Amino acid sequence: MSTTPIVSSRSESSTSAQAASSRSEPATSEYQYNYTYVAPLALAQDVPASQRPTLEWWGQVVVQLLRIANNRLHWIHEQEQRTHEGAAPTAPSLSVDLSHVGVGRMELSHLKALPPSSTMAGNLFGEFHEFGEAAELAAKAALLARKAFNHELGSVFDVFKLVMEAITIKPTGRPGSMLDYFNLFTTLPLPAVAPSYEEDATFAWLRVAGFNPLVLRKARALEDTLGLTDASLRAVLGEDDTVQLALDEGRLYLADYKALARVINGNFPDGPKYCFAPRALFGLPAGSGLRRLRPLGIRCGQDASAYPLFTPADGEAWMQAKTVVSVADVNHHELISHLAHTHLLVEPFVVATHRNLPDDHPVSLLLRPHFEGTLSINQSAAEKLIAPGGKVDQMLGGTIQSSRTVAVESLLKDSSFDFNQGMLPHALRQRGMTEPDLDYPYRDDARLVWGAIENWVRAYVGVYYSTDSAVTEDAALQKWSAEVAAKDGGRVKGFGEDGIPGKLATVDYLIQALTMVIFTGSAQHAAVNFAQAGVMTFVPIAPSAAYRAAPTTRAEAALNMGLDQYPPMDMAAQQMDILTLLGSVHHTKLGDYAPTWFKNRHVHGHLKVFQEDLGRIGALIQQRNTTRLFPYPYFIPSAIPQSINI
Repeated sequence: MSTTPIVSSRSESSTSAQAASSRSEPATSEYQYNYTYVAPLALAQDVPASQRPTLEWWGQVVVQLLRIANNRLHWIHEQEQRTHEGAAPTAPSLSVDLSHVGVGRMELSHLKALPPSSTMAGNLFGEFHEFGEAAELAAKAALLARKAFNHELGSVFDVFKLVMEAITIKPTGRPGSMLDYFNLFTTLPLPAVAPSYEEDATFAWLRVAGFNPLVLRKARALEDTLGLTDASLRAVLGEDDTVQLALDEGRLYLADYKALARVINGNFPDGPKYCFAPRALFGLPAGSGLRRLRPLGIRCGQDASAYPLFTPADGEAWMQAKTVVSVADVNHHELISHLAHTHLLVEPFVVATHRNLPDDHPVSLLLRPHFEGTLSINQSAAEKLIAPGGKVDQMLGGTIQSSRTVAVESLLKDSSFDFNQGMLPHALRQRGMTEPDLDYPYRDDARLVWGAIENWVRAYVGVYYSTDSAVTEDAALQKWSAEVAAKDGGRVKGFGEDGIPGKLATVDYLIQALTMVIFTGSAQHAAVNFAQAGVMTFVPIAPSAAYRAAPTTRAEAALNMGLDQYPPMDMAAQQMDILTLLGSVHHTKLGDYAPTWFKNRHVHGHLKVFQEDLGRIGALIQQRNTTRLFPYPYFIPSAIPQSINI
């Protein structure tokens, strides 16, 4: 199977759709499916006007873009200071000239005075006195946001390009040392894990609390132990341990990136690069109570005859093997965990909901706030980010065609994932990740948020559907459910009860399905999205591609610098910049619906309980983070948007 390149772009519907909540008929004509944009998945043919980003969203984007530009300008200044070492220090030049798009020269020295939410973008009267010395910058930032909002500047990725290309100096060439990657961070925050990027403890932590804590599963058979010897295991887990004992006691875990085995290594934009499909083994020491994972061994590919097992005793080969896993984790994250299993999974529900449910239908009322911005950001990603020559093509290890195929097949062919299997409780059980002794922040925090959403959905659904027959007799809901799974509809694999596509016969399944949609569009996306800025901006932790093949022997590894595996400086800077943008826009907040959104007074008390639950969860996660190896903030509800809008 191969994906079809983008053959046309989704354009704004000619119909000026209104966002009124009183619409009594579905918007079938405005929402049509297209199966060629990311073939054969179901996406929206067009993005109606009502689904375009808000001015407030654009304001947040502009502030983040200026933060990124400011970081680059400070980097340029620091490079100049190093070049003229010994000369008197000079003040940095911190302006970006956007005169060619009617914004003028933006002086960024007062950037810190701008609010992160960019409330000035909503000021339609141009009064910016409250920003003091930053008033001029605030006015120009607001103007840039308005121009973007008015569709004068293209997509979010076009505006990103516009701002960054106004800065003509950029990092180039190969890094001279790892310090060059650290030096890219001048005003942007260095991820907390960065200083310990070489440590095994950090490497293991990222499998349970990093940007992609979704690959690890319990080892179930001797084959899963990768041929690890008792001696190698004892060197890490303790003298009285054995491989068989650890396997029998459920203390071994495998991160298997076999989904990437068909990726074809790329060579864009400049020379060969590599993606891998490694297998990495981890273990817990014997004992009881909460314990942290430890790395035990890595094979850099699926074929045991071609790839030897490296262990922590293997020095430079071990360090390079860990980099192989990190490259795989980035590619798996961006293509599968992030793009496919959140963005592309949710979009068919957006289309089906608008096509089949009137705005005042209770399920439509519940879901639509969790769809804000999704069609628009997906359109921008399809046309710019995952298109040939786009950022994904440049940064990730594989060709864009094979990378897109991996994303599509993870939704259509992966036997371990579909809509029902993706529900958090089932997914954790299926991977064998329910053991309480494993320190697994993703699981522990995700369960809290899933539970709160499920309780809210159960209470909400109970207001309208007291019996199973109320579900089956709701004609609009039944039409919605059937279309979600239909071949000429949303094509969502696994949606439906009793293994029957589209079947919706019980209140309980309705609750579980709605919980899954809301959790995926809010919390799950937050976990994989915001870690892009929180972790993945630092290339030595998360290289998006390798620039040398995987080591095959200890001797070979010793002859080659590990630094040669990592991306060149232009790709490293681009990765930092684009992932900072994608991982820093927090628009809307989980549980915050418009004050008059739910007009049924019986809903209000349940919503208040939900909001209180989210507040308690946030406090609990904050407390947990005080004792963790590194904080894991991605399920703190106040930082979770309602929808996939970036």
